[in-house]
Amino acid sequence: MAILDFPASAEFGVRSIRFGANTPKSAWTGFFTGQSQSISHLADRLRATVVFPPCDPQAGARREAFFMEVASAGHWVRLSHWRPVPFGTLRGTPTAAAAASAGARTLQVQGAAGETLLAGDVIGVGGLILQCAFPGVTANGSGVLAVPLVLPLRKTVAGAAAVVWQSPTGTFQLASDQVSFDIGRRGWQAPLEVSFVEAV
Repeated sequence: MAILDFPASAEFGVRSIRFGANTPKSAWTGFFTGQSQSISHLADRLRATVVFPPCDPQAGARREAFFMEVASAGHWVRLSHWRPVPFGTLRGTPTAAAAASAGARTLQVQGAAGETLLAGDVIGVGGLILQCAFPGVTANGSGVLAVPLVLPLRKTVAGAAAVVWQSPTGTFQLASDQVSFDIGRRGWQAPLEVSFVEAV
């Protein structure tokens, strides 16, 4: 098993993407009160279903080779979020201002005074894609942003870890152990849909 960078050739260009999360919980309803309650299993993970464009036979062969090997060998793949830069003003070379444990819902980021991350902005740290929760955050006078997270941290983040604001990547695996390809006239490969789930 290896962690692979996603190929950059045209047949791996994204035609469309469906992006979201699995947030497994157990739920129950009280017998006497009728109130519903739930408890998180703390296993939240990102999901991405990607549609790739049709391609000619040679490009299709390369695509088949990549995805069938990933499925067979159990390789993980680095995928980036579809928004390459934040809408907020965080730039430069930010770092984690303090260590944070798996399960934390806030990450302290050292930037510059007054820098911002808006709700939905995406950053990366330690191989995780992290999304800023509503309503966003502004750095204090010391340049620290207490970033509220949409999903809790899936692993521990070390203090001073680099924070990536431009095209951050996360580590994903195929959501299914089956992958297949539709081949049309003259060997052209039809659009391909592949689902991934965060691997960490």
